[in-house]
Amino acid sequence: MIKTVCIFGSYKDLSKEEKAEVVRLGKLLAQKGATVISGGFGGTMEDVSRGAKSAGGSTIGVTWYKWEKPLYKGANEFIDEEIVAETLFERIDIMLKKADAFIVLPGGTGTLLELSAVLEHLNKGLIEPKPIIMLGDFWKPALTCLKNEPVLSEKIRDKRKINCCVELVTFVKDVDECVKRLKITNVC
Repeated sequence: MIKTVCIFGSYKDLSKEEKAEVVRLGKLLAQKGATVISGGFGGTMEDVSRGAKSAGGSTIGVTWYKWEKPLYKGANEFIDEEIVAETLFERIDIMLKKADAFIVLPGGTGTLLELSAVLEHLNKGLIEPKPIIMLGDFWKPALTCLKNEPVLSEKIRDKRKINCCVELVTFVKDVDECVKRLKITNVC
């Protein structure tokens, strides 16, 4: 059962239309009863958390403060629970363990690292099979190189009936299809 959904995406502000859709994503997830997990800072992390809170949902921000003069002084105002990681890799590890599913939005190298970590953990059977939903086509070019990369985990191959790493993800066009694909059972 999917109770927690982790959103990976950019810390940068999006266009007005994209921002509205990410807020709506958070709202729809919360209405289904899912707790929203993010990196806890700005950009898509704040937008999805804002949406979840607007629908009365719960949010978790997994933060990491690297720089002497950090870009952020704390988690965004829509975070209910902040978990502070000591390192970037600990941050990703916490998100991997807490989430029942992942939604990947457009982003930069941090988002790519998060996506790669999820794919590697699934491929090697280091975590239980979990859905990865790619919202839009932004990451399609980056993942085409995985079409011939075999899935190593027998559990993943048997349970999900897939053979190559690119099949570990599902691409969807919009927020509605994204939430529908997750098949969240209302846990409220």
